[in-house]
Amino acid sequence: MKTDPNAYYAGGLGVELYDLFTGGGLLSGDVEFYLESARRFGGPILELGTGTGRVLIPLAREGHEVVGLDLSRPMLNLAAAKLREHPELTNRVRLVEGDMTRFSLEQRFALALVPARSFQHVVTPEGQRMALSCIRQHLIPGGHLILDLFDPNFELFFGDINEVSPREARHPGSGHVVRRTVVARHADAFRQTVHEALRFEELDTGGNVLACEETSWSLRWNTRQETAYLLELTGYEVVDQYSDFNRSPPDYGREQLWVARAR
Repeated sequence: MKTDPNAYYAGGLGVELYDLFTGGGLLSGDVEFYLESARRFGGPILELGTGTGRVLIPLAREGHEVVGLDLSRPMLNLAAAKLREHPELTNRVRLVEGDMTRFSLEQRFALALVPARSFQHVVTPEGQRMALSCIRQHLIPGGHLILDLFDPNFELFFGDINEVSPREARHPGSGHVVRRTVVARHADAFRQTVHEALRFEELDTGGNVLACEETSWSLRWNTRQETAYLLELTGYEVVDQYSDFNRSPPDYGREQLWVARAR
């Protein structure tokens, strides 16, 4: 199956409503974790997969210089719109459209972040190695990388799609309920990829569908052992690893949250 791993981010309701469906569940507390890490490691900061600025803007508010890189122009447009509401941050933030597997910023950073599993939209081992190497080249000696992945839950990947409950949130503009449903899933055990088709629906107070849109994304899963090897291979030393943003120890099926130092 040939798919676009980043189709979700091409525009439409998936992008418009991204913030409603990101940051909860296993990602609860992630922004606070990144703020604490920025205080610990300093800046400047590079955020890969910066999206709508959900993490970038709080970092800039704390006084950090931040460069946010993303492949999606519609996501960056949303981030830029948010920043226009905070002109005091203009001198601290730069948004760059680019691919995390190959970019050149002519700047080096004390800290690089890849939040919200963005790294896993790089769906080949070669691409993941390229991304980590490229990030490493942009870190100062002894600079740090924080990488957030999901730890693969194979019962979920290969289980019954009908057992996956839709997620609902309230549209900040209209106040309507917005529902996101996984309508199909294909997991490739050989390539370690999962492709999901998703449906967005906006419902009025009577439950009638006002708008409906379908999109998709693909992600590559990594075992903890593989992630550790990738980091070692590309010039990092693992400092810490957790299963959530409360710094719990590694655990199956939760987050792979890695803190690594550039060697």
